Order: sequence, then C-alpha cells, then structure tokens
Amino acid sequence: MSEQPQRPLRTFVRITDRVVNFIALLLFLLLALYSAYSMWYTSSLLDGSFLSDELAMYKPDGHEPTLSELMGLNPDVRAWLTVDDTHIDYPVVQGATDSEYLNKSVEGEFSLAGAIYLSALNSPDFSDPYNMVYGHHIEGGAMFSDVMEFRDKAYFDAHRTGILWLADRAFAIEPFACIAVDGRDDVVYQDSGRVTDEQLPGLVENVMERSVQKRDVDIAAGDSIIALSTCEDATTFERVVLFGKLVPMTDEEMRAAEAANYAKRQAGQEQGGSRGAPSFLDRYPWVLPAGGAFLLLVVLYVAYRLLGRSRRH
Repeated sequence: MSEQPQRPLRTFVRITDRVVNFIALLLFLLLALYSAYSMWYTSSLLDGSFLSDELAMYKPDGHEPTLSELMGLNPDVRAWLTVDDTHIDYPVVQGATDSEYLNKSVEGEFSLAGAIYLSALNSPDFSDPYNMVYGHHIEGGAMFSDVMEFRDKAYFDAHRTGILWLADRAFAIEPFACIAVDGRDDVVYQDSGRVTDEQLPGLVENVMERSVQKRDVDIAAGDSIIALSTCEDATTFERVVLFGKLVPMTDEEMRAAEAANYAKRQAGQEQGGSRGAPSFLDRYPWVLPAGGAFLLLVVLYVAYRLLGRSRRH
C-alpha cells in the first residue's frame, strides 16, 4: 500500500527528468548552431574585407595590369584610394544608389564587407568640390577601420599623405580634419554633389569647428575635398569622417608615386607576403580549443546521462 502514493511521484520525476534532458539538449544544439553561424559570419566578413592579391595588381604602378583594365572589368570602378601607411588601399566604385555596394564586392559578388564607394550623388570623376566616400568599419584594420584611428592626435599627426588615382590623373590627399558626427548631420551628409565652389569654404569652416583633430589648411573656392566616412558602431548612427584636400599631381609626381608603388609591390612578392586577409584561424586561434572544449562537455554530459540511466535499470 505504501508504494501506491509513490507512483505518481516517480512518474512526475521521470517526466521532469526527460523534459530537463530535452531542454539541455536543445540548448546545446542552439549554442552549437549559433557558434557555427558566428564563425561563418566572421570568416566571411574577413575574407572579403582585406585587399586581395588579385585586386592589388591593379593599383597604379606604371605596369600592367592597369587601373583602366580594372575599370574595363567593372565599369563602376572610379578610382584607387590610398592613405599612406594605413590599411586604406582599395579601388573605389560608384553604384546607382548608395546601398548598391554595401554588400557587393568590386568584382560584383555578394560580400558582407561590401566595397569602398563614392556617393551616387557625386560626379564619377571627382570633379565636385565635395566628394563623399563610404566604407565599412571592420575590426582588424580592414576597409575604413583605420579612419577611426585618426581621432587620436599622435596617429593624426603621423599620417599626412595619400593619393587618389583616376584613370588619367591623380590627386594628392592632404588630411586636415577628423570629426565624430551623427549620421544624420545635415552639413556633413548633405547632397555632396550639390555643394558649390562658393559653399565649400563654409562647409570646411563648420567641420573645423567641430573636429576632434585638425590642422591648418587653405580651402578656397575652386578647391576640392574628399570625405572618408565610416560607422563608429554598427548599432548607432555615430560616424567618424576623415577630410582631406585634393591637390592635382603633376606628371612627374605621378611617375614617382607609381615607381614607389612598383617597388613596394616587388618587395612584397620577393618576401612572399600576401596582401590578402589572414586566415580565420590565424586571427582567432582560440576557435579550435574552444570548439574542442565544447564538444568534450557535450560528450561528458551524454556519458553522464547514459550512466545514470544504466544504474537506474
């Protein structure tokens, strides 16, 4: 008679045990799926974000293949942008809208990292007084991540040059201001293609007043500037923008810059170095040990449950 009241209790314990086991297994599976997705997402983002060896060949250096050939492969290519001694060293495209190249590579393929692109509101030949260029902020130094570094005074002071290469000419870039601003700012993010020669000095004055880093620059009507914009954080509207004056280069200056590019390219080839992204495991060596530890925990948990059942039977 004493065992009768215990049967419902045992049934309840047995059902509860199965429910707990199911929930634990479900949590393990969800965690495994999330971990796999996170690794895939990060790997895909990194793979498309650094300059590949295939694209690096088109950087102007006085030898084939040329930037014009890259423009032939993709008519949306407008220029090649380099900020010296940074990771900012990419071709620049221009889509029909400012969202076209958010997740599309220079080669026209899907890419989480997208491409560096000129605003669709600007003239394709960078002839506007105000030229806005966008790039993702990707941790590890890729794309426009190094724009963030210009907020630091030492970094800003140490990086003073760059080049914007077009098919038939080039501009020296003289960075003069870095600003942290809301992405809805109606001065920085106005219709860049509509800024006139007369309005440009006023725009620059506004930027200089709000900049976190700056240096003296003479901007007059008839000059042109370039703005490199990136997100400060993927979850906010905060942006960081680097401004530079565009100064036309002479043929002699262009040839000297091409020769320097060629020398760097040859040196890189001789050393066997790659300009592409490091492998996922090179950047995240903890993945394999962490994955192994997770699998070990799963095996131990399953063994524990099986052992418990065998003892009960």
